[in-house]
Amino acid sequence: MSALSNPRDLFLQQLAELLWIERTLEHEVLPKAIGEVADEELRQALSDHLDETREHVRRVERAFLAAEAEPAAARTEVLAPQQRDVKEPTLAALAHAGEAARIEHLEIALYDAVIGLAPAKAADLLEQNRKEEESALAVIERQAKRLRGALPR
Repeated sequence: MSALSNPRDLFLQQLAELLWIERTLEHEVLPKAIGEVADEELRQALSDHLDETREHVRRVERAFLAAEAEPAAARTEVLAPQQRDVKEPTLAALAHAGEAARIEHLEIALYDAVIGLAPAKAADLLEQNRKEEESALAVIERQAKRLRGALPR
């Protein structure tokens, strides 16, 4: 990683991390979770968010171009998978919902950081993603609440 010497450098570094996160969600995390979750409502919510995530990738790439930079992804360890051995389907779905909520919170925080540094044309694209991440978080939180209510007491 190169040294950061100005706000643009910080913006591009954080945007590169966001691009890596969105691409990893698109190609690895969400497809895996969709395949593992037995709960149909949560699986549909994750599938819907996968469709949104594909658009998020395109917007982040366009934000790079709007900032007159080539899209480049920078690996970050924030998506390190949580290893769980959960047999009960509802509890497993709840664990996935918790992980999804954690990732949504992280994405919202990262979008907040880059939007404040972004050129106006890029900021508009990134703000769309941020709003959709907030909506996705609300859906995941509703699913988690529903799943918690289905657990035996």
